[in-house]
Amino acid sequence: MRHDIDFRRFAHLVIILGGVLSFITAVTPFYGAGYTLRLDILLMGLLPYVVYGLFTDIVRGWPLLIAGALILGVDLGVKIPWRFVHHDGDSENILYYASLVSSFIVLPVILGLGARWEKRWCGEPPEKPDPHGPSPAA
Repeated sequence: MRHDIDFRRFAHLVIILGGVLSFITAVTPFYGAGYTLRLDILLMGLLPYVVYGLFTDIVRGWPLLIAGALILGVDLGVKIPWRFVHHDGDSENILYYASLVSSFIVLPVILGLGARWEKRWCGEPPEKPDPHGPSPAA
């Protein structure tokens, strides 16, 4: 009997950390008086994690771990330098592009890797015999 490691707890941790990172990125300074929450940046930042959350029941095992680490790593690599190092208030396009790239390119590739992984280790599903038996020759 083969026991697979369940990486869904890691997937939930990735989604929570991504939500916190998206919230921190969406809170922007407003002149010298305070901060504002940019809802458009928050929603675009959450998009990769929503798509990843949809795939957590479909993809299992190492591809789920790889996808989560890749999404969180790319997100940290883009958002943290943009928010804390290079923030000038006007160039927010990098946040939108990074979220779209993570959502629409990286995740379908990882989903394909997960499908191949299952086929490689589990083999092809057995063909079902006809439940009614062979058809009589006419």
